[in-house]
Amino acid sequence: MRQLAAVQHSKHLMLLRFLKERYSSAPECGEAVAVLMRAERRDERAVADLLSDPMVGAWAVSTTRRIRADHNGHAVPLTAELAQFGALAAAAAVRAGEDAEVRTRALFGTVTLPTLGGAVLGSNGPAVVTVSGGRARVIDAATSVTVGADNPRWRILRRLVAHHGGLTGSLAIEDGNPYRSAYHVPAAGRLRVEEVRHWQECFTEAWQLLAQWHPERAAELTAGLRSVVPLVSPGDGVARSGTARDSFGILGLTPPTSGADLAVTLVHEFQHSKLSALLDVAPLYRPDGEERHFAPWRADARPTGGLIQGVYAFLGVADTWRALRSAPGLKESATREFAIVREQVAVGLTALEGSAELTTKGRRFTAGLRQAVDALSAERVPRSATDVALRILDRRRNEWRRDNPNAS
Repeated sequence: MRQLAAVQHSKHLMLLRFLKERYSSAPECGEAVAVLMRAERRDERAVADLLSDPMVGAWAVSTTRRIRADHNGHAVPLTAELAQFGALAAAAAVRAGEDAEVRTRALFGTVTLPTLGGAVLGSNGPAVVTVSGGRARVIDAATSVTVGADNPRWRILRRLVAHHGGLTGSLAIEDGNPYRSAYHVPAAGRLRVEEVRHWQECFTEAWQLLAQWHPERAAELTAGLRSVVPLVSPGDGVARSGTARDSFGILGLTPPTSGADLAVTLVHEFQHSKLSALLDVAPLYRPDGEERHFAPWRADARPTGGLIQGVYAFLGVADTWRALRSAPGLKESATREFAIVREQVAVGLTALEGSAELTTKGRRFTAGLRQAVDALSAERVPRSATDVALRILDRRRNEWRRDNPNAS
């Protein structure tokens, strides 16, 4: 996880360099870069942690893509997006204890300081952030907001925190950052106090389950998962979750229904996040391939890239349900879910092994997946659970063939 995080930090630096070059004609750009450099000299670790933040990556990738695509017609001017350099520099100054003054712009009425929170100014436009003596203020023509103050105009970035067995889980609740909307379900607005309490209760239960019954997964999450974006519940009783391809260490999730489901979802989505980070440096398959495959967890025919993501993610799900079979009160349900997902992953992996679109590294990676799946297949479960899993698998395969008559 530390290696993957280092890769993302390097990627973010490269993106920031690109954006600086495109923004260099604006005098506020030079100010922001100078503040970033001073802050880094004062506290290199604090600034590196800031620049590695998933929301910093989301802004840098989104703005870079916009520049390269040269698309017009956005609701937010490109200059306003580039001006977020100032907000980033201000956050670095606060974290490093460096005095500074930088210019930025409010988006959707708020100046967001990554990893810290947002100052609600009420309108878009120019703003200045001053940092002096450890205190920071965000100012526009009509409003002044003190960073960190107990003030309704300052919306601190809240966190979910849990401890168990010497392992600590901590996730920032990203419910205000303007670059958080990267999922197939809309991002929720600012959570109410009682909503945060519900998230915290579920997270505490989830963390206790993982830390006690699967400490390796808990340790991995501690090292790499940083944030969660609450998503709007569609109201149909079905949980939704997702991972942003370009933001390592963050996931989107509708309100959790239980600690056990949240524990499995955290592992599931972080599997996607890990693999996406790996794909930045190690191509595992030929892009834009024409192959389409049966994946038991999806109704559509999946390309090779989608299949490898699904196999890897559901391998983590199966492994987590396997571990939770030992948790009090979960033996029956965890065994059932383990048996179902294990069979699905085995089928998906067999299809992946037959793909002609894997690279050499992809075949090495798939061989490692085979070892992991074989280890799960050796776990004993009641015959009744296996029979249910096979019936579900057969039904999904038949439905898939009916809905995808032209797929291989």
